[in-house]
Amino acid sequence: MILVTGATGFIGSYLVRFLLERGEDVMALVRNPSKLKLNVKYVIGDVTDSKSLEKAFKDVDKVYHLAAIFRHGINAKDVWRVNFEGTRNIVRLCMEYDCELLHVSTTGVLGYANSKPLDEDAPYRPNPNPYSQSKAEAEKFVLKACKEGLKAKIVRPAFVYGVGSRYGLNLLIDMVVKGRIKFVIGKGQNYIHPIHVTDVVRAMVLVMEKAKSGEIFNLANEKPVKIRELLDLVAKYAGVKIHYGFPPKLAYILLKLKGGIGGSSAKETIMLFTKNWFYNVEKLKALGWRQEIELEDGIKEVVEWLRYP
Repeated sequence: MILVTGATGFIGSYLVRFLLERGEDVMALVRNPSKLKLNVKYVIGDVTDSKSLEKAFKDVDKVYHLAAIFRHGINAKDVWRVNFEGTRNIVRLCMEYDCELLHVSTTGVLGYANSKPLDEDAPYRPNPNPYSQSKAEAEKFVLKACKEGLKAKIVRPAFVYGVGSRYGLNLLIDMVVKGRIKFVIGKGQNYIHPIHVTDVVRAMVLVMEKAKSGEIFNLANEKPVKIRELLDLVAKYAGVKIHYGFPPKLAYILLKLKGGIGGSSAKETIMLFTKNWFYNVEKLKALGWRQEIELEDGIKEVVEWLRYP
């Protein structure tokens, strides 16, 4: 049986559906079963409560661990409690019950790139927020446990988008669609590396099935795009106009007063529009993965959903 933590979340719900369509026996770990949108077996539990997890591991041989606090602006202690301590609990039980683990991390543990895409073995340089920092430490804990007998693989999704979420890259898309971003910081020449959620879950299952324990994979489209190309696609299908070249220094002053995107800091928001965020995915491609959702098709789908939910 396959156990999925974070099964009611954005990526988790897509993963559960994909696994069920493949005929897999799936158990969802949930805190609130009313949030489940699929007819799937579930067990009520919390990754931060070891006792509640015990019953979830009965007859389980594979675990996809997605449960995490992603949003910025949340109390840092809560983020660390879920993202790091929750992962520690999952690892302990995977070792106790001899389960294979797919740990879902983030490219945010690597931070921004310079002139070349970042490989999986790039040094840890997490973005300056509790989410990325806690994810980096959780990764290190998983890798250490692998040396002690844990059977685990790690995936790092980049900028995930798709119907069903209003956070992350979807939040940026939504802000353009709703006219909340009309002037873009910088000239839009930096790179961003999106990936559609359906391509993410396909990659996750492939890594679980084919990768070796202790391996790490970046999950992103086969090619990155300049942020200008991405936002121009959004503007095209939303029927809005956006302008580039807003001075970063002036933007920083305004963001210090109003706050950054999605609760992120002014510094992080400036970084999003001025640094390169791209990653090497050759290792994932060598495993047999190929991108199926073209960026323009995916953006069109999301814009239509945001306009007519």
